[in-house]
Amino acid sequence: MLFSVYPTQTAPERADVVENAAAHAQSDGAMLFTSLHIPEAEGLAGYGGWMAGVHARTGLEFCADISPVTLGKLGCAIDELGRLRHWGVRMLRIDCGFSADEVREIAASGDYAIAINASSATADFIDAFCDIELVGWHNYYPRPETGITVEYFRAQSALFAQRGLPVYSFIPGERSFRAPLHLGMPMLEHQRFRNAYVNLVEVATLWPGSQVVCAEGTLYPRHQRWIERFEREHVLTIPLVGVDPSVDFLFGRDWTLRAEQTDAAWRLDGSRQARTPSMVINADVRARGSVQMDLEGYGRYCGEINLMKHDRPLNHLQARVADIAAPYVDLVDAMAPGTPLRFVRWEACDAEGAGQDD
Repeated sequence: MLFSVYPTQTAPERADVVENAAAHAQSDGAMLFTSLHIPEAEGLAGYGGWMAGVHARTGLEFCADISPVTLGKLGCAIDELGRLRHWGVRMLRIDCGFSADEVREIAASGDYAIAINASSATADFIDAFCDIELVGWHNYYPRPETGITVEYFRAQSALFAQRGLPVYSFIPGERSFRAPLHLGMPMLEHQRFRNAYVNLVEVATLWPGSQVVCAEGTLYPRHQRWIERFEREHVLTIPLVGVDPSVDFLFGRDWTLRAEQTDAAWRLDGSRQARTPSMVINADVRARGSVQMDLEGYGRYCGEINLMKHDRPLNHLQARVADIAAPYVDLVDAMAPGTPLRFVRWEACDAEGAGQDD
């Protein structure tokens, strides 16, 4: 995952983002996203000097969002944008206001890769740039109720995939939110107020291969760890609450979902065992996100663990033995046959600590 930093942030906020990004960079030349055309931003030359210092110290590079406003703030012409190379910029994202010929001139000014707004690009617009290094980079939406839908995200991303071009996507932050509204900056509107871990997993599931970028702030440490595990090992971390002692065996190892795509629940491969709950205390329904165990009435299926995908009526042959913690229930939608899982106790997870859940 990539992170974002902005000229409108305070020095401590910027330092926090850079320290976090540098510590978790997965390769040389990792990027930070920044914007050089925010109306409220002043002193861009000074900010550029700060960017150059970050690049020299950490090796981090930048994708900078620009528009004609940027030229005015910097007091330069298009053919002078090559100076941003000295700030550590290796990619420019074209927000709006430039013609196709001007975009080519911008690319040539510093041998830049060019990102265009994947949330608004048309097929003809993309094809106009077959002669330059191009990526699609979706937009974020500070004003509530203006973010895009899942269906539109998929359709727009497909325009780039059909041409073999990479796609970058945004998720909102969770520890601090950017001015001027401080209401999150999601790409997908329904993600505006959800946690970053679930949001990233959803985007990565909706469009595998998309590079996900946190649009603001930094993450809670546990979410950072879980995201890195997901990106590195493709393992979903599942926090559980209300755990019955009969399923203590779930912790301390990785599990895999069975290969079958089923309607009601995901079945946990290899989970059948002799022990069942000494006391069965069910809820009103077998709720989505609950962890159900097959009881003795199911014969050789006794002890098998099922993660409910949808609410279903109570069944006296199953017992609720845990629940996925409420902020993470939507992870059931990101599961697929063969998905590896790691269960952790939600009560042991420390949002700010060193990782009792690992």
